[in-house]
Amino acid sequence: MTYVILAVLPFLTALLLMVVFHFPSGRALMISLAMTVVLVLAVWRMDVQLVAGCFLYGALKALDLLLIVGGAILLLNTLRTAGVMDIISSGFHQISPDPRIQAIIIGYLFGAFIEGAAGYGTPAALAAPLLVGLGFPPVAACIVALISNSTPVPFAAVGTPMMMNMTNLATAVTEQGDTIEHFTSEVTHKTVFYLGLGGLVIPLVIVTVLVLFFGKERRLKDIVEMIPFSLAAALSFIVPYYLLGTYLGPEFASIIGAVIGLILTVGMARMNFLVPKHVWEFASPNRQTKSAEPVRHVTKGEMIRAWLPYAWIAGILLLTRIPAFGLRQILSGIAIHIRSILGNDSLNYDLALLYNPGLIPFLAVSVGMIIRSRKVLDQKAVAGIFSRTGKQLLAIAIALVCGIGMVQIMLGSGDNHAGLESMLTLISTGLTSATGRAFPLFSPLLGVFGAFVSGSCTVSGILFGPLQFETAGMLGLSRSSIIALQMAGGAIGNMICIQNVVAVSSTTNAVGEEGKIISRNMIPCLLYSVLVFLIYSIAG
Repeated sequence: MTYVILAVLPFLTALLLMVVFHFPSGRALMISLAMTVVLVLAVWRMDVQLVAGCFLYGALKALDLLLIVGGAILLLNTLRTAGVMDIISSGFHQISPDPRIQAIIIGYLFGAFIEGAAGYGTPAALAAPLLVGLGFPPVAACIVALISNSTPVPFAAVGTPMMMNMTNLATAVTEQGDTIEHFTSEVTHKTVFYLGLGGLVIPLVIVTVLVLFFGKERRLKDIVEMIPFSLAAALSFIVPYYLLGTYLGPEFASIIGAVIGLILTVGMARMNFLVPKHVWEFASPNRQTKSAEPVRHVTKGEMIRAWLPYAWIAGILLLTRIPAFGLRQILSGIAIHIRSILGNDSLNYDLALLYNPGLIPFLAVSVGMIIRSRKVLDQKAVAGIFSRTGKQLLAIAIALVCGIGMVQIMLGSGDNHAGLESMLTLISTGLTSATGRAFPLFSPLLGVFGAFVSGSCTVSGILFGPLQFETAGMLGLSRSSIIALQMAGGAIGNMICIQNVVAVSSTTNAVGEEGKIISRNMIPCLLYSVLVFLIYSIAG
């Protein structure tokens, strides 16, 4: 038990410093990284060269996310400077001036589409700045984007998390006499059922958070009147999401379900169907982007041209992520390979630059926009765009490098001279032994924990999927159900995972507010996890 407490100490320290003492994420994670290094050297007795190698590997992994975030920030700064965000903002006001409805359309549905197409933290990095452009306070925009980025996550990047986790379990599945195809179908069906049914409340949760924390008045009426529209918006996405996942597999559950949901929900908003009569307002809107002047009318042509960059992004993501087009294999195959980092054979890093969304499509579309808008963007304006982007990216680089480096050291701590399991294995096995037959209650929470520390539903499943699979067998539980709970928890954990919070706060000028974002998202995260468990308990 002593080693379990020591293993979890760096995570608890980071959480305590950010949530309770409001430390910036960079400082908090730097302290936690230092604590981790001391523990693995003094208690786990790892080789110094291995510790350094794990940290360097983590720093290289952070580069992937920094490229994505940097591309998203560059695109946002380009669109703002070119005046495109003003047009998009006015257009959304024409669909509906109500921030509650804007949050559902942009955060929940547009974010789900981008998640289904790209994944890797891209949706929050795109949706949150759009919401800020509409006058959302930065913290509110971050919270909405992160809560929304949960249900579609197991099927991100055309099903990547689900497929990678099934590949990780392939040997164990075949040893049990099953086929990986059948097991994948079962897990996918149960995942869309658990997350879909539980996720029906997510649009209303978003509305509730906005009203309670950011409204002029904390009126129950402002929440209750949104129930019909919230439920209709949720069903417009969840029903096709469930059917696609159950009958066609994991590739298109999120991406096609979100397109259907967007079309139906925008149509409802335009026709004022189930839309409350009065317009809800923030107590303190983002005055930098939302003026008191009346919103000007935007023509259909202006709106089409303004949305063209996002259309290009969506189209490029589809072309480069769907295997049938052939570009995915080509782009992902062009990579920088770094083998045996600092002499450690297990540490091999691959960077597929052309497959990283930060370069294609974000950087490519940004450069295209600069060329297209050369009449508006002179040389000084372009220099300002890149300068602001660099400063914003630098502000989060330390947090990401420290956070991912810390996790990689923990993962590698199983190779030690003290005869101890790795820090993460000790945490997970300690939880398992403490829960016994109540394990299914904690199964999604283990997935949440994995996403919280790694920033990825995929990595969460790779870390804890085999443990959950074996534990389910030992306890006589359905393996496919427990793995579905793991996938659901890994998705839900995106609401609070440190890396995503740091990334999204950087795109909205909310750096330093990470602790507030995590603490306010904790309740929706736990609520969703409990709902998933209750659905499992009733339906199996």
